[in-house]
Amino acid sequence: MDKLKTLFLICIIVSCSIKGVYAQFEDVLQYDINRTLFDKALDSAYLRITYSLSYIADSLKPEKIWEDRKILLMGDSIQHFYSEYQRAKDSVATAARKKGKAFRPLDFSENIIPEGYDIYTYPMRGTRMVQEYITDLSAYRYWESIEKPQWKISTDTCIILSYTCQKATARFRGRDWMAWFTMEVPIDAGPWKLCGLPGLILKASDNKKHYVFECIGLENISRKKQPIIKAHYTNPVLDEECTRQEYRKAQRQYYENYFNMLSAMGYNLRIIDDSGNVEYIKTPNTTLIDRNVSYSRWLNAKNRYKKHPYNPIELE
Repeated sequence: MDKLKTLFLICIIVSCSIKGVYAQFEDVLQYDINRTLFDKALDSAYLRITYSLSYIADSLKPEKIWEDRKILLMGDSIQHFYSEYQRAKDSVATAARKKGKAFRPLDFSENIIPEGYDIYTYPMRGTRMVQEYITDLSAYRYWESIEKPQWKISTDTCIILSYTCQKATARFRGRDWMAWFTMEVPIDAGPWKLCGLPGLILKASDNKKHYVFECIGLENISRKKQPIIKAHYTNPVLDEECTRQEYRKAQRQYYENYFNMLSAMGYNLRIIDDSGNVEYIKTPNTTLIDRNVSYSRWLNAKNRYKKHPYNPIELE
């Protein structure tokens, strides 16, 4: 098959088979898209790009590699980047709630840990919106200008999914990135917030390989008219629009002072020690009290003030 040479020829991209856990939840996802977690359609996607992601969530444990599967939907005015596995989890939970049943977690393999953020990029506006839960009860949203890495393009090439790719490097948000892009799909897009090259980024990794994205599928979906729809987080206690800096501060505090952040966000905490003694600590969050809603979480006394190392993709 001739490879893509111009944007017009994107419409003849041959679908790549995407197998795995997602197939089990396809019906539930369709239920979700049609009825539950989302607001009105923002755009209609013509291209679906699937990336595998391997990442090290804790820099102190580099031997522990987690996995996720990411989707990039390309529309005429919007690009939507999200976790396919997280969407499956949300869909199953929502379908269960609609039926009045308890949510049973999906049976992912041990190393699959979905990242929960959604990124909506508006290229013509030069802006991007990111939204994410920090806990089950706290949703954050922030807008930022599209910052494009200052890439240095080399003559090195490789083949990914039968496409000839060129190498580019840049420092971006505290990490040194290496990307492989193809001029045969001449669109300015890539995984996460990586963009600014004259072709689609098919693979990208930081120099420590803490985050490695690799394209595993390209699919023309223009005939399916798949909508790009803004995800709607269901009933968060804290639903805050903030700056990127404020979001990163809240994220850091969650890991560095897990106990206090859980309490402030709305959890009633039960602290249990080795002898089985339980200390009950009620949340000071008045929003929950006013709503007469109770959420609780158990913590081992040894972990009450323990810092949880983490390794965010953005270091600055």
